[in-house]
Amino acid sequence: MQCKALVNRLSPCSPMSSQMDSPDAENKDSTGKELPHNTSTQSTTRKEPQSRSSMWLLPSISVTRHPSGKFSPQTDERCFSYCSQTTRGRTEGREPTCRSVCFRRVFAHEVRTAIAHDDALKEKAAQKDYGFPLPPEGQPNVDSLSSSKSDDIRYWEEGWYLWTSRSRWATQERLDLMMWDLDHQDHWQRHKDEVQKQWDDYWAEHQRQSGEQFHGTPTDNIQLEGTPYPVDGQVFPKQEARHPWQESNLVKLPPPLTPLLEPIHDLLSPSFKVLTTLQRSLESGAHAELAVRMWEKARTPDPFVLASTVCRKMWEKWKEGPPDSDTTSDL
Repeated sequence: MQCKALVNRLSPCSPMSSQMDSPDAENKDSTGKELPHNTSTQSTTRKEPQSRSSMWLLPSISVTRHPSGKFSPQTDERCFSYCSQTTRGRTEGREPTCRSVCFRRVFAHEVRTAIAHDDALKEKAAQKDYGFPLPPEGQPNVDSLSSSKSDDIRYWEEGWYLWTSRSRWATQERLDLMMWDLDHQDHWQRHKDEVQKQWDDYWAEHQRQSGEQFHGTPTDNIQLEGTPYPVDGQVFPKQEARHPWQESNLVKLPPPLTPLLEPIHDLLSPSFKVLTTLQRSLESGAHAELAVRMWEKARTPDPFVLASTVCRKMWEKWKEGPPDSDTTSDL
């Protein structure tokens, strides 16, 4: 009897075992009331942390440092060109009227490249200390370029330069030179000088042999196309009166003020002398003495007597009227 009661208590049919084994027992509390369906799930599952994308992001800051020297992205030259043509000029095949302005900035690394940095070239560094010479339009005397030891040669320096031109050929060449550094530009200028010298020598030799004058070139001779120089039996073509660089100008900014101030100084030199004399008289006390004497004289009756006499004489002359033509005026 006692064994049967113990078996009944431990059997799955007992209320306690059925309550523990039934799936609904998981959603009931100790009193037998039902709990919400998600209560057990929330109690057993931990809350996952928020993802990084949902977090508040700080603004990103990036620092970019551009390379310096010859790989710098800074602009070192800007050019502005303007050309115009007329109907008559187009009909007659004339050159267009062009105006060009360029602003060139030379950096330190461009002029320092002329100084030798190799041990094998240190002996020749003294010859390259001046850097690269300016083109002909920037030289005060073009003939000085032919002599490497001339003191009149101007060289590129660090700073700003202004280039102006009225030649379209010079403008086209300037645009091409924007692809080259000062070293390549110097080599190009030397090449042009050599070709020009060969041309001048050939011209002089031909003129000496033919006995013709420079401006007396006949126009009935035709030069073959594609030949840089006249073939045998032909004369030189007529040379241009002015070279493209002769219509150009290159100056360093800011320009020297000495030539501008000298004419102004010469114009105002008399004024400077007058002001200097006035300053000396003021320092000596002559003007102060004159002012004291004028004040003392004004306090005497002499100025009043002089003014009354002048007024009386004027009144008498006004009452007499205009003088007769036969009589002479007292005035």
